[in-house]
Amino acid sequence: MRRLLGALILIFGFAGAAAAQDLRLPLQQGKPDLALFVLERTETQISEAGWQLLHLQGFLHQRGGAALQPLTSGQNLVPTLRHDPNVNDGIPSDHITLGGLRFRVDKDSRAKGALLPGLRYTQWTNYSYAPGARLRIAQSYAVEPEPVYGYHQAAATAHICAEQPVADWTWMDACLSGSAAYDGIKTEYSLDSRLTARRIFNTAFGAQQASFTIGRVTTQDYGKAILQFDTTLLTEDHGMWSLGLTWGERVADENTLRQGISLEWSGTLMERDLTLGLSEIRTDGGALFGIAREDRRTRLSVVVPMRKFDIGAYIDRKRSTIDAYRGTSFGMDIRFRMNLL
Repeated sequence: MRRLLGALILIFGFAGAAAAQDLRLPLQQGKPDLALFVLERTETQISEAGWQLLHLQGFLHQRGGAALQPLTSGQNLVPTLRHDPNVNDGIPSDHITLGGLRFRVDKDSRAKGALLPGLRYTQWTNYSYAPGARLRIAQSYAVEPEPVYGYHQAAATAHICAEQPVADWTWMDACLSGSAAYDGIKTEYSLDSRLTARRIFNTAFGAQQASFTIGRVTTQDYGKAILQFDTTLLTEDHGMWSLGLTWGERVADENTLRQGISLEWSGTLMERDLTLGLSEIRTDGGALFGIAREDRRTRLSVVVPMRKFDIGAYIDRKRSTIDAYRGTSFGMDIRFRMNLL
């Protein structure tokens, strides 16, 4: 998929400076329908890039042909590298206050930072089953050895999603994902089902995609409902803006997501492509020694694309009703754009 998107971005680069500036951003951020919407309104005739994108998004589905017509398929093996400031899911602070008394946190229970090199394998197949209707199937596996403390990481995920057009530039997406993740301590399993209404339209500021999602997350310990609203605005001269709002059902005795808000901008600043993000989430539901726990985490992030990889870094500030979970941490990751296969 990265090769196909890379080829499209290259083709758009020769289609005109204005079009390249607009369309590169939604393609990089995984919103090809938004790119196609802009292309339809800026081209006087369909370019080679337009025909390729029409095919990739299933708009060239042949009626009377096979029920499932292949669009794309492939596999890749990508190296990964990231720094996790709390690889052992430990306590960030060196002390905890209980009943007005201050206790020192044992060294083995403190949060430990570690560098995690790894590999991620992904395989995907996409079909069309009607014009503009897609069935996407993917699976991925990741391993990240952690040699210093022994908190080796491994994960497997499977994903299937049907994208059904219901009106012009409007879809209903039904998606199901399952995952298993080992963090060096325990293995967690989850099942995520979501139904999303998504529409693309023009505004005075640019092309906009808005979506509303209802979903349910089920793990071996609990199940909870989730509501989410997302909108992305692609402007002509000021990059691409995204806003996300999330609400999660409260789960007794589990510290889980209750509300979240995120704002992201992608564009060019001082002749350098980058993505800036600001988000805040609130979690609650858990307790420690009878003290109700409520956390708020604010994150500022930046991603800078380079030639063969993207460099991402973030700073987290966490506030909590339990002083042991307050603090500031830093993390980073390198996202390689290469295929070792």
